[in-house]
Amino acid sequence: MDKIKFVDQTIRLAQQGLWGFMMRTDHIEPIAEVMDQVGYQAIGTVGGNGFVVESRNLQENPWERVRILSKLVKRTPLRGSYQIWGLADFDQNTPRDIITLWIKRSIANGIKGFWICDYQTDMEKFMYFARIAKAEGAEVVVSLVYASSPYHTNEHWAHKTQLIAQAKEYVDSIQIGDPGGVLRPEDTREFIATLQRNCNGIPIEIQCQASSGLAPLTYLEAIKAGVRTVHTAVAPLANGTSMPSTENILKNAKRLGFTSDIDEDVLATESNHFRQIAEREGFPIGVPMEYDLYYFEHQVPGGMMTNLTRQLREVGMEHRLDEILEEIVRVRKDFGYPIMATPYSQMVGAQAADNIISGERYKQVTDATVKYMLGFYGEPAGPIDQNVKDKILSTPRGKQLANWQPENYLKSVEEIRGELGPNLSDEELLLKLMVPGGFVKPTDSKKTAKRSAGKPTLPTNNPAEFLSEFNVDVDGEVYRVKISPLWDGSGEEGATIQAEAAPKKAKKEAAEGAVTAGMAGLVLSFEVNVGDTVKAGDLVAMIEAMKMRRHLNCPHGGVVKEICAQIGEIVEPQDVLMVVA
Repeated sequence: MDKIKFVDQTIRLAQQGLWGFMMRTDHIEPIAEVMDQVGYQAIGTVGGNGFVVESRNLQENPWERVRILSKLVKRTPLRGSYQIWGLADFDQNTPRDIITLWIKRSIANGIKGFWICDYQTDMEKFMYFARIAKAEGAEVVVSLVYASSPYHTNEHWAHKTQLIAQAKEYVDSIQIGDPGGVLRPEDTREFIATLQRNCNGIPIEIQCQASSGLAPLTYLEAIKAGVRTVHTAVAPLANGTSMPSTENILKNAKRLGFTSDIDEDVLATESNHFRQIAEREGFPIGVPMEYDLYYFEHQVPGGMMTNLTRQLREVGMEHRLDEILEEIVRVRKDFGYPIMATPYSQMVGAQAADNIISGERYKQVTDATVKYMLGFYGEPAGPIDQNVKDKILSTPRGKQLANWQPENYLKSVEEIRGELGPNLSDEELLLKLMVPGGFVKPTDSKKTAKRSAGKPTLPTNNPAEFLSEFNVDVDGEVYRVKISPLWDGSGEEGATIQAEAAPKKAKKEAAEGAVTAGMAGLVLSFEVNVGDTVKAGDLVAMIEAMKMRRHLNCPHGGVVKEICAQIGEIVEPQDVLMVVA
């Protein structure tokens, strides 16, 4: 009898989709040994974007989490991830040796395999890193990301699969990725049959988001078509913007006559643990989504929809969401129907919002959009509208980047270390590159990562209004969340409160000559110093919003009197970044 294998995504993709990467190490550590006994094929752990949130928002050392897990999870392989273009962004300028260092340090700390976020747009680069991972003894699982458009045909998928098959010696399995949840059950069998005919015997796994409500049905069709490895999460962290539950898929697979290695009693223990965490922390528990036909037109991933809605609300334009969704459909067509997954979904969404808010299509463009038109993100499935491409490349920024090349790509680790800090360890160097505003050092991790596992209580002398709203950077997108302090009555209250504090905020007083952020995002750099003279239109700062690097140009001329924010700080549209008068 055929056996279905399960990859547990509870502490990786599921907590990203439902809890915004806010799962702490002390949420996982007490249940880790139990998870190891459930019978999973692998357990997914966070990659670069999760590291950013752990360090910046949870004040934890993410490398220490990996080490803790690897000591407790001894039987089940831990599966991490890496991207071929960077650590936690997609700027295409991350040095090759830095990505190599990430792979090697991950393996040294206990990662046994990698899911590769890849779109078969640069197979030479893919094979370069896959060869390194395999040489270090790791399993390599490459993603084949699904999308729907007039150009995503069986022929398209056959070609993508053949590219992966040509690298078979470096690939252990192919993971169907459906971040938008747009793979319909009725299309699943034919899609998988196409992959099977062209994969040269490479095993196939499936991982679909449940955003459209169809993923549980799609999984069953995939199983009927021959897929034997599915990605799921325990019920409290399943469904919604997560993925199908292990309990549901296991039950239905058994009804179809399949077996598994899952110990259902141990699974129930894991599920109950995370349900208690959700109830204790006020985290959402996933519920099935209602079917929405419009979703298959714009294909905006759930997390991105949340971020887009929030940003529009902050600038008083939430009522224009439907216009922007319609524009997303048009922009995606203009761009040649790219896959609606990172980084392409952010490019399309950010450009559509700019088009509507500015009142003119492609008047403002991001660096990533320009580089996309220059071919740095590969060829899309369909043709790019030539008029749109010409307009984008003729913008001031388009002209500035016309001859751009990733000049840092071949820099050595030691060159980068020399620039950022000669005394940084390898792990500190990687964190500094991912978290420009600061990171938790390994020696400091125990001060902030350890919290009480018991039911939290507020200090009696703590003000009731301590429950606060924070902006949290999740996978390059900024969300507003509420966080309650944890304190069990022991230790110093101040230390606990400090560990939960938000980054220092830019001041909001609109002084004369104030230059505001104009968007919610992360401050990447300041291009001027106090005392510099600038003209109206000069570039003064760079902000990352929706994973897009955005230029902040000074609205007026003058002398820079004060810089009011910090690199690495999360800002809101009304925050003052500097004063120019």
